[in-house]
Amino acid sequence: MYFCILVVIALYSPRLVMGNNSSVDTQLYKDLLLNYEKNVRPGINYSYPTMVECEFTLAGLNRFKEIDSKISILGVFAIQWFDERLSWNPYEYGGILSTLVPENLLWKPDIAITNSHSGIRFLYGGGFHIRVLYDGTITLTTGDTYDLYCTADVTYYPVDTQTCYMAMVLWNSYPWEVTFDHVDVYKNMDNFTSTNPSWDVTETTMYTTVDQTLALTILNIRIRLKRLSEYVVINMILPVCFLCVINIFVFFLPAESGERIGFSITLLLSVAVFMTILSDSLPQSSRPQIAVLCYFLFSQLMVSILMMVFTIFGLRFYWMSPERPIPVYLKRFSQTMGWLVGCQCFKRRKIIDVEEPERIPDSGKDEYNIKSVAELDETPHEADEHTTWHKIASDFDNFCIIFFILLIFLTNAVFCGRLLNPQL
Repeated sequence: MYFCILVVIALYSPRLVMGNNSSVDTQLYKDLLLNYEKNVRPGINYSYPTMVECEFTLAGLNRFKEIDSKISILGVFAIQWFDERLSWNPYEYGGILSTLVPENLLWKPDIAITNSHSGIRFLYGGGFHIRVLYDGTITLTTGDTYDLYCTADVTYYPVDTQTCYMAMVLWNSYPWEVTFDHVDVYKNMDNFTSTNPSWDVTETTMYTTVDQTLALTILNIRIRLKRLSEYVVINMILPVCFLCVINIFVFFLPAESGERIGFSITLLLSVAVFMTILSDSLPQSSRPQIAVLCYFLFSQLMVSILMMVFTIFGLRFYWMSPERPIPVYLKRFSQTMGWLVGCQCFKRRKIIDVEEPERIPDSGKDEYNIKSVAELDETPHEADEHTTWHKIASDFDNFCIIFFILLIFLTNAVFCGRLLNPQL
């Protein structure tokens, strides 16, 4: 009984007995393309559109140039659809489950990238093969480096995040003819082969929309990037802050040393030269808004210029002729500073005469000598009626120290607040 069954199978299924070899694959290839028209879309019932599935894998982020609004990514697409004309029975072809067919011989969805940086281009070129399964499932796998147009918002540089899109359409097909059925993103970042030293990819999503006006199905890939800010903070922001803090110590230098002007000019030139070197690293974009960091660096330069100007005024007060009368507003300024400071370290020492007993040798009696002793005047110096230009200069230095400490703290607080809370 079983022998008869084997004989019948051998007689009526010669190709299955033949096994899988090049001859069978060649015959399959010829049979599939016989009477096949690549310019006609597949579909048993044209009342329904041809459904196309798409999966995207972001393999790497090559570069992102904000000034050129250009992002370069390495991506891989796996596109699937069903073509009933390319199906066969594996038992009739030696158990062959799939085969490869050149792409120029088959129908495929004409997907075009609309926001390519070099103009509209199709997703895939030519010269590759398409995998055809026995049930009519077609799998097209393609990958390339894609240069896309992406407008950058560098307002919160260097802690900014950017969102870029890759927009694709079915170029010559209406939504009721060909449309996307299932789209997805392969989210395993272990295959992220090309890491970028300045950016991290935080999110990659894919979704479809239909433009009713243009009658187009649009496939969008959204890529969110986060800038790595450690390099900018350590090499740009902190050095400028330290230079401005050091600049405050110009008011601690004695006016008699003659080094105040040289010290302030040296630090001002240091800040200016440092900002000139950093100008190439700053984002050169004015739209939609200049980076907050540019305003911050400019404010620090203005602070250094103000310190130099205030230093000149302080020296002018110090070297003013004693014969020149002191204006009333400067005396009031000195009194106000004395009231604000109001601590022991800012109270003036005065020279007073005191009598101390001193025994004269071989005289046998005590005599009193008058000595000049420096004694701390408990009365704040703002009450002193004999205000001098040196005291005006000293009070002006104290004012500059307090003013610039508050000013630097305020500018840094505003800058950090804007970066940490963009809604402000």
